[in-house]
Formats: sequence, C-alpha cells, structure tokens
Amino acid sequence: MERILPIPAYIASLAPRNVADARRLLALVPPEANALEYRLDLSEEAMEPAAVLELDLRPAILTYRSLREGGGFQGSIEEYRRFVTEAYRSGGTVDVEHASGLLGDPDELPDRRRTIASLHSPFSLPEDWAARLSAMVATGARAAKLVAGAADLKASLAIAEIQKRQGDACVAAFPMGPASPPGRVLSALFGAALVYGSIERETAAGQIAIRDLLGVYEVQENRQPESLFGIIGENPSRSLSPLLHNALFRARGLPFLYLPLPVSDFEREAPHRVSFDPPFRGFSVTQPWKLQAAQAGVPSEDVAMTRAANTLVFERGRWRAENTDVDGIFDTLADHDTGEGRSAIVLGAGGAARAAVVAAKRLGYEVAVAARRDEEADRLAAALRVDSMAWGDVEQSEADLYVNATSAGWSDGESSPIPSRVLEGRPLVFDFVYRRDGAETATIQAARAAGCPTIDGLRMFAAQAVRQAQLFGADGVSVGEVMGILGAGVQR
Repeated sequence: MERILPIPAYIASLAPRNVADARRLLALVPPEANALEYRLDLSEEAMEPAAVLELDLRPAILTYRSLREGGGFQGSIEEYRRFVTEAYRSGGTVDVEHASGLLGDPDELPDRRRTIASLHSPFSLPEDWAARLSAMVATGARAAKLVAGAADLKASLAIAEIQKRQGDACVAAFPMGPASPPGRVLSALFGAALVYGSIERETAAGQIAIRDLLGVYEVQENRQPESLFGIIGENPSRSLSPLLHNALFRARGLPFLYLPLPVSDFEREAPHRVSFDPPFRGFSVTQPWKLQAAQAGVPSEDVAMTRAANTLVFERGRWRAENTDVDGIFDTLADHDTGEGRSAIVLGAGGAARAAVVAAKRLGYEVAVAARRDEEADRLAAALRVDSMAWGDVEQSEADLYVNATSAGWSDGESSPIPSRVLEGRPLVFDFVYRRDGAETATIQAARAAGCPTIDGLRMFAAQAVRQAQLFGADGVSVGEVMGILGAGVQR
C-alpha cells in the first residue's frame, strides 16, 4: 500500500529504543497527528525499516540524522547513503540530508514523493540559506526542510519569518535549540509543510510535544493571529500559561496567540523591544526575570513596592509593568483568614517571594524572610521592611503560615524546603509551585501528611491569572473558569 506523506504533515516524532518501545510510543500518539517519524539514528538497538513500517498504517518518515547535522548517526557518508537507500527501498518516506548528494542523481531514490530534502544547521542560519533552500526545492522532493539553530528569541522569530515568506511552496523552515519554541509554533501557523512534535522526549532541542502543538496552539487551524502574547522565562516549558491563555482567547473569539518564550538573558535579548509582525502586546514573566521586568515598563503601585513584575502590557505606545502575583496571593490567603496578629515565614528571595511579603503584610501578618543565601534574604527584608531569618534557623521557627516561594518542587525527587519539624504545629502551608502533570509537590504531600491546611500552587496561579487575562484583553474571566481549564489541562 502506498503511503505518501500528506502536506501539511503533523508529525509525531518518535525516538524508540527498539521495536517494542516503538509500539509503546505509538499508543501515545494523538489521533490528530497524520504522520509519524522514526528517528532510527537515536535507537539503542538496530531496527529494520520494514519492521518499523509495519507497526502503524500512517505515512512514516524514516530518519538517520548525521552527527554533522545534529543527529546521532556516526557512520561515514557512504554508510549514511546506504542506510537511507535501504530505508527508501522498504517503502517508507526518507529524510535525506541534501549535503549527502543522494538527491543529486535522478536514478537514486526515483520516487521523490517519498523523500524529504533537508538541511540542519545546528548553531545558526547559514548565510547562503536561500540558495540552499532553492536547491532543495529543485530536487523535486515531497518537501524541502530548512532547520537552523536559534540562539535567542530574535533568531527564533527570524527563522519563522522565512517560513512566512514561502507562500504555497512545500517548504518547512523552523528553528532548533532551546530558544526555538516560539519560532516552531509560528512556522507551523505560517504554513510549514512539515510540523514535528515530540512523543515523551524531544528528538531535537526545543521540540514541542505534538499534543501541545495540536491542542494548545492548534497549529492545524488555518488562522493568522493579529497579536502575540507569551511567557518569558529561563525555561517556560513547564508552565500552564500557554494552555490557559490560548483557551481563554479562543473562548472569546480573540485573534491572539500566546507562546512560550525562553529567554536566557533578559537585558541582552530585551524581549519587550523585539519587533515582529504580528506584534507582541503582552507578556507573563516567570523566574528568574521578574526583577528585570519591573524595569521594562512604567511600574504599577505593586511593582513599585515589590520591585518585581510578572506582567508586561503594551498600551498607548509604551509598556506597563504589573504584578498580578500580589493580587493572586492576597485573594487566596484571604479565603483562609485575615492573618491579624499572626506570623508568616516566606522562603525565597525572588519576585514571587516579594509578592508574598507584600500580600501577607496587607493581611496583617508579621513576616520574616529566609533564603538559601542569607544575604539575599537580608536584602529583601531591608527593601520591604520586614525581618530576615537565617536559612538554618527555619527548622526551629514557629509561625502560623509558611510560604514556599522557591522553585523547589518543579521536578521529581525534589524535597520540600519547609522542614518537617515546623509542620508539627500544623501551620497553613502555601506552596507556589505546581506540577504540570497535576501531581502534588513534595511540600504539599508533607504538609497534608502532617495534618496541615494547604494551598497549592495551581490555586495561586489561577487567582493571579484572572487579573493577568484581563490585562491581556480577555474579559469576564473567573477563577472557576480558569480552574476548569487547568483541571482539564493537567490531566491531558
């Protein structure tokens, strides 16, 4: 049976260890994916191409990515050509590195409908990319693929812009590397012939899960956003913000798109100054850039007080810095008690900790701050006029409220920063961390086991997101609506 790759192809990219593992991964592929890729260069055991193709009826790409183009195939150019030719003869579509010369001979791989001409430049966009892309298109391959490393947000968007200019050509131009996620999403929406997404683990740096590409960003829909929003962070891939804000935009018929925006250096990359069409109109900001974001726009009262911002909004020709964390923490704590005459210890010294101190003080708590670096706690305490506490003294402390405003708990195996001894007094425990998979953090698990009342990070995230969504133009948002979206999202 002939299985020609559809265009556009929404491709679940698999890196199976062996055939049995490939069967397991195939069970995780969403039905909306209309094609598969088997990264045979990344398998731990040799897999026969014909045996792999028998596993699923969808059109499949067999790929041996060489080391020189960022893959795992370590053989010579002759060995590469032999492996690709054998994969082609098995009946699958093959990804052919243009530099291999295999597509230069019309007698080699004659059914070009089952070939993809590709160029992967792992570190940056080659200066002669246009000529090389034209040469790949000229091979008659089903699609020509240009993938280039993006060092920062600007480079990622520049590669997406290349895709935007391709019109109806069977071209896929998208970035790779840690900064690539926004460019990958935009490239897909700009008409890329090939859209790759991961299953369980990335097969290329910066790859987004195929389930998120199709569900969160809906790249299969024929639409062009009028305004862009996104979350700025060192590693925003764990955030639920894209899921939430894109769902809110869709529910209100807003022509907006919300993207993950990995930023390794806020001052150098200056994401709020990046020019693009469509333009960026708002940002959420997460660790570790909240303090830098406070200086990127006209500060609100809460930003002036905390010297941290988790939101930037472009209005009337200028950026405004807001801190919806303060509202989210205040509203969530207020549902439990006023805090009058009570004490609180905030663990952490970043932007979230600053918001926690301000919100707790407004509710009447006597606040102390502790951080793993005592000097950072001292600086924060002096700035916000509260007490500081040595990190080593937290275990002997007694307070009515403990707030985890550190990042501890994002990943499996991380222990709670709140000492177990202080839980014996059954204080209220507020953990700002949430897990995208819906699992409880170590902090919440320990607190509940000790019989403490708790507030988890998802609740706080929802409360602050209500105000943030309003700033982004989504009217009528409620905590209930947000929690409903998040509840569905963490179970996906």
